[in-house]
Amino acid sequence: MSVFHVVVGVVTDERGEVDTGQVAALAGLFAQVSDPRRARGVRHRLSAVLTVLTLALLCGARNFRQAADRVAELPQSLLAAAGARRHPILGIRVSPGRDTLRRLVEAVDAAVVDRLVCGWLAARLDTVAGCGLAIDGKIVRNSGGGSGLDVQLFSAMRHDRAVVIAQVQVPADTTEVTQIKALLDPIDITAMVVTADAAHPNRDTASYLLRRQAGYVFTVKANRPALLAAITSRLPAATTATSADASAEHRNGYRITRTIWTAPAAGIDFPGAVQVFRLRRDVYASDGQRVSKQIIHGITSLTSTAAEIAGYVRTHWWVENKIHWVRDVLFGEDTHHAYLGSVAHAMAALRNLAIALIRLAGHTRIKQVMERHHADKLLIPALLDASRP
Repeated sequence: MSVFHVVVGVVTDERGEVDTGQVAALAGLFAQVSDPRRARGVRHRLSAVLTVLTLALLCGARNFRQAADRVAELPQSLLAAAGARRHPILGIRVSPGRDTLRRLVEAVDAAVVDRLVCGWLAARLDTVAGCGLAIDGKIVRNSGGGSGLDVQLFSAMRHDRAVVIAQVQVPADTTEVTQIKALLDPIDITAMVVTADAAHPNRDTASYLLRRQAGYVFTVKANRPALLAAITSRLPAATTATSADASAEHRNGYRITRTIWTAPAAGIDFPGAVQVFRLRRDVYASDGQRVSKQIIHGITSLTSTAAEIAGYVRTHWWVENKIHWVRDVLFGEDTHHAYLGSVAHAMAALRNLAIALIRLAGHTRIKQVMERHHADKLLIPALLDASRP
């Protein structure tokens, strides 16, 4: 295990003091990752490379070429805090180039990087009883190296902060359904409510969550025909009079209504089941014409109100909108073709870290934040400081 030493300093520019301590804290986190290289001939510390790459992602880098450009633009104070190499003659900090960034990310143990990052982020979040935890998988396109077997990652995201606190790579010969223990064992899920899509409602998963003292809200589809039939047989007719809760909102010129029906899950042979539910979502255009209708069914171990159950289901999809979409569209994850070795997994972990730091600092407009950092790199320490608990 590498040992990391850096002087934490306060830099003064025309705007006043800039505390680079949290940049050094990131470098200290990455110092726990073993360097796969032989010690002889190493010019750039692995911890420094991973730190400046994270800073480049905070500036909107979508690939290694852009990352190298962003890193080359970092002020000397940030390079020093990251532990970048000092030139033996000139005395200035030297930034790693594109090839160095790419080679090290290819060779690093991505699972270790992901576990450290997720643990570090989880430690920054308060424990909230009843907090939702969305679990969902994502295939990283173009990551198979021509084999056709693209990398699949399985993540757990806190509902309240839209931050990923656990992620594992799914082995090529299996599916995310078999990786529940691998994903959730490293984190404390006591009193949390795990939400999942229709791939996950099975007895083993429900029993595991109950043993870990967590609740669950599962949506159920035709891939579980017996369970779906049991749910629908207990629910009342889908009428306005029998609904347990209804809500409406106007968004982007459309009116969206959501209605939920619930019923006791008595008699259903499913571990811990307390209630079953039906959710209906209707979207209407400005002229009153219905554009779409969606109906889903589900089962839960919660005694919560119908409105609370509907909230868990709705917030579950933030993992798609606020994590997967951001990585794909803003970070170009699915269009990045330099996926060799552990690149797909390691870069996903670092992108999750960048997204989390921005969200924990209280920002919601991620693209604008990255554009500001690209224009002024000395704004990064303030963001890192604001992301602290």
